[in-house]
Amino acid sequence: TGQAAKNAATATGQAALAPALTPVLDLLNKSNGEVKAGNIAQAVAAMGGFQALWNTAAPIIQPIAGDKWPLINTAATLVLSTFAKGATPTQATASSALTGLIGPLTALLGK
Repeated sequence: TGQAAKNAATATGQAALAPALTPVLDLLNKSNGEVKAGNIAQAVAAMGGFQALWNTAAPIIQPIAGDKWPLINTAATLVLSTFAKGATPTQATASSALTGLIGPLTALLGK
C-alpha cells in the first residue's frame, strides 16, 4: 500500500538522519559551549564549517522534517548570517541563533 511505502521511506530516512545530523549538532553544541564560555571569536571561527555541513545535511533533513522544515531552515539561515565571515555577534545573539537550531534538530532525532 501507499502507507507501507511511506513508512518504509520514513524508516530509511530516519536511518540516514542521524549520520547527517550528528556532525551538524556536534558543531552547533561545541560552538554554543564556546559562546557560553565567552569565546565568541572561537565560535565564529568554528562555525566557518557550518555551511558545508548544512549543505550536505539539509537535503536529508528536509523530507523527514515535513512541516517543521520552514522553522528549521529559517533557524539555519539565522545561524549562517549570525556567524558569517567577519561577523561579530554578541553572546546573546550567538547563543540564541545556535539554540534556535539545536532545539528543532534534536527534536527531529527524537532525543
